[in-house]
Amino acid sequence: MRFLADKEQKRYFYYMAAILLMASVFAVAIWAANGRRMKAAFLNHDKCVASSLIGQGVDESVITRAFAEREITKEGTALLTRMGIKEETGLLFLPDIWGVQKGTGLWLAGLFLCLWAGLLFLTASFFESRERVYEKAIRLVDRFMDGDFKEHLPRMEEGGLCRFLGKVDGLANALSAGNEEAVKAKDFLKDTISDISHQLKTPLSALIMYNEIIESEAGADTEAVLAFTKKSSASLARMEELIQTLLKVTRLDAGAVLFEKQKWLLRDVVLRAVSELQVRAAEEGKVILLAGSDELSVDCDLQWTGEAIGNLVKNALDYTDRGGQVFVSWEQFPERVRISVKDNGKGIAEKDIYHIFKRFYRASKENGVRQGIGLGLPLAKSIAEGQGGTLSVQSSLGEGTTFTLMLPSR
Repeated sequence: MRFLADKEQKRYFYYMAAILLMASVFAVAIWAANGRRMKAAFLNHDKCVASSLIGQGVDESVITRAFAEREITKEGTALLTRMGIKEETGLLFLPDIWGVQKGTGLWLAGLFLCLWAGLLFLTASFFESRERVYEKAIRLVDRFMDGDFKEHLPRMEEGGLCRFLGKVDGLANALSAGNEEAVKAKDFLKDTISDISHQLKTPLSALIMYNEIIESEAGADTEAVLAFTKKSSASLARMEELIQTLLKVTRLDAGAVLFEKQKWLLRDVVLRAVSELQVRAAEEGKVILLAGSDELSVDCDLQWTGEAIGNLVKNALDYTDRGGQVFVSWEQFPERVRISVKDNGKGIAEKDIYHIFKRFYRASKENGVRQGIGLGLPLAKSIAEGQGGTLSVQSSLGEGTTFTLMLPSR
């Protein structure tokens, strides 16, 4: 009887037992009343028969023996049959019996009507009370999911449902504590990233400056120094690119980036992304083609969205041979804008395509393929998702690759 620990279930059980007990008492009362009415009906019938026989001059001793007789004869049965009294005779033709049955039926109908009404009302009240509890729990769980932990579910009452809600409330408290820790860790990470960025920029800028001084002071007879400084300049530039990209990815992960969305023409966004890459494409004997409506616009952060598109174009140039094409197009979809970056390069192997959005992951090295640092695609994906969009890829080895960036248009 553990279910009685729940107050609502206990109340429902006791009310149900009370209603059934009352119904049983009324049923016994109806049974006793029915017996009395049947007795009265038979007595009235016997009185009528006796009175009729006496009135016809039948001797009282004969009448007495007739009422005491218990044997049924064929002659007696035949006589009653001729009178229309037999087993097939309808109750309507037996007024005394019909009156008793009619009264009993009315009492039973009233009893069952009250019983059904009581049980239905009790059950409806119980389920309505339970529904209110469920609705409150759902409302509070929705608030928990939104990070609002001010209200609490019942925890002190007994019963299976209350114990379950208490566990959910305890879980919410744990999540609340974890959320506070996560916020603190996030703030700490933001501050740490800012400090690291500041600390790295100063020595890196100094190294670049020193390298430029050495290069400018080198004379005509110092070819070795010039060669060294050019190599160190390339390494410094690569280091700076790596640090800047890594800081951008980390800032996005830490939620330290606030996207400043405005309505921009997509052509302007794409031109901003590929303007510097046009020079590289020309030097490598490749071409970047653009196609899309000049009037199509999108709500986005110009700088970050341009960064994402630029990284996709850089990746396409890295994996496209001389004479190749990178085709950037954009078009309107219901509530979405699609930006596609398609190339006719080497494509991506099936074993690599499921990993290309992982940090520092680089596809299998092929001859003549310029390898990046493995952060451009993860950065582009983080930028897309940070603005409520998606980034996907389709590719076949030897047939080129298409990256599809979907952004909300409203």
